[in-house]
Order: sequence, then C-alpha cells, then structure tokens
Amino acid sequence: MKLKKWIGTALLFLLLFAIIIYHNEVSHFIVKTVIYRNYAVETLKTNSYSQRKDYQFVQITDDFIAKDYQHLLNIFYTILDSGETSFYFFCDDEYKNCLADVDSLTPNANNANTLLDESPLADVNNFVHPYNSYSAISITPNNFGKVEVLVEKQYSNDKIDLVNAKIAEIRKEIEKENMSDEQKLKAFHDYIINHTKYDIDRASNMNHPDFKDSTTHTAYGLVETNMALCGGYSDMVSIYLHQLNIPNIKVSTSNHVWNLIYLDNSWKHLDVTWDDPVTDTGEDILIDDYFLVTKKRLMELDSVVHQFNETIYAEAK
Repeated sequence: MKLKKWIGTALLFLLLFAIIIYHNEVSHFIVKTVIYRNYAVETLKTNSYSQRKDYQFVQITDDFIAKDYQHLLNIFYTILDSGETSFYFFCDDEYKNCLADVDSLTPNANNANTLLDESPLADVNNFVHPYNSYSAISITPNNFGKVEVLVEKQYSNDKIDLVNAKIAEIRKEIEKENMSDEQKLKAFHDYIINHTKYDIDRASNMNHPDFKDSTTHTAYGLVETNMALCGGYSDMVSIYLHQLNIPNIKVSTSNHVWNLIYLDNSWKHLDVTWDDPVTDTGEDILIDDYFLVTKKRLMELDSVVHQFNETIYAEAK
C-alpha cells in the first residue's frame, strides 16, 4: 500500500513538473510569436554623422538577432554609429551566453569620473563619430532575449552647434586655397596647440568632486575653456577630420587616447596631446613629433603609454 502511495506521489510530481515545463515553453512561444512577432525589430534610422564603415574589429550589420559575441559587438557598433538614442535587439535562442556577454560589455560605461572608460563597449565607441558617441548607456535585457538600449549622447545639439561654429571660425582663418588635406590638418594641429592648454589639474584629480562637472575631456570643453584632456584634443581633431571626409578612429589605452587617420593610402597616428607638452614654466611649446607617424615611429617615441591593443585597433598596426 505504501509503495502504491509513493508511486502515485512521484507520478503527481512528474506530472506537475511536465505542466510547468510545458507552460514555460508555451509562454516563451507566445512571447516570441505574438508579442515580439518572431523577433521583429524596427528599422534603424541613421543621422548625418553616421559613417556606416566596416573595420576589422567591428562591422555594420542589418541583422539584429545576436548569434555570437562578434555579432553582438557589431550590433552595438551599428546602433551607436546610427545616432539612435533608443533601440532594441534580440538574442538568438542558440546563443546561450548572450545575456552574460551583454552584461560583460559595460562594466564602467556609466562612470563619468573615470579618465577613460575601460569597458569593451568603450572601444566600440571609438569607432563612431564623436557626435554619436555615448557619455552613458543603459542596457536592459529580459528573460525572453530582448535587449533594450538607451544612449545618452556625449554631445547635445547645442554643444554640437558650439563646436561646429568654432571649427568653422578656425577653418576660415587657417585654410588657404590649394592646400592639401595634410597641410590643412597640420594647420589645425598647430592652431589647437597654440590656443589650448592641457588640463593638468583635472588630470591629477580625476575623482575630486571639484571636477565632477568638468567637460575638458570633450571638444566642447576645449572650445569653452581653451583647456583639454586627451579626450578633448582627440575629439576636436576627429570632428575636423570628418568634416574633411578623412576616415579616422580614436585609439585608446587605459589612460590615453589619440587619433588614427587614413591619409594617402595608409593609416597614421596623430597625438595632438603629446605635441602640446606641459612645461614647468607654463610656456607654450608646439612640436610635431606625433604628427602622422607610423606605428614603428610611435613606439620609438614612446612604447609605454602608447602601447595599444592590436586586436582591437588592427588598422593601427
């Protein structure tokens, strides 16, 4: 009698377990096919700063169902490049580590007090136009594989207008008829150095509350204060290069960032920050040691601060 009772109880538990599993599968099916319409994704719109360029590290994609880690990076790159501030995508059922990989992408993405965001997504951010880059990013996944992305831009429309107006003013002053792109870039390089000081106080006190509202890591901070960190120098140069239709990305390490430029059929490094050295006397010095140099020459000049990840920045090799 006891054996029959035990078997009956076991069968009841098995039946309940089967019902739960069945309902979970049914629920998942309903969410996918009815609510999400088989992973339906809205059309991604692009703004005027979108480049839609492919690099070795990330490529533009039109498929917003993530299949693997590289595809995940490509989706985030495409969203950021587009200039959208709100978008969503899905994890494919076969991509079991998708949500864990999403979580791993942004450990420091919302920490405004770090000199340079060291998260993987920050590297992706370096491949987009500065005006489409993020200052903070919110990523919300759910148990059905939908991932919502909200982007807080580094540059508001007012700040973009301010920077563009300043660059237009500079271009009117420095650009002459029949100048080559390299000559224009050298003139811009010299102008920025001659009118900007490195923000040594903020660089030495990154986490001090007095600097929590500082903007010298951006181009608009450079324009407003005539002071900049490496992020301000490199953003200002990148924006100007985009206006000249010269392909460029930013290269970053844990504590520095500079520009990489495709000119005359090759990629060259440009570090305006290091061409504007800080002196004990406060004297302004303009050098061009880091103006359009090869990787070999860059390492000869400095192989410590400029030691970058060649897997990410493969074009910079």
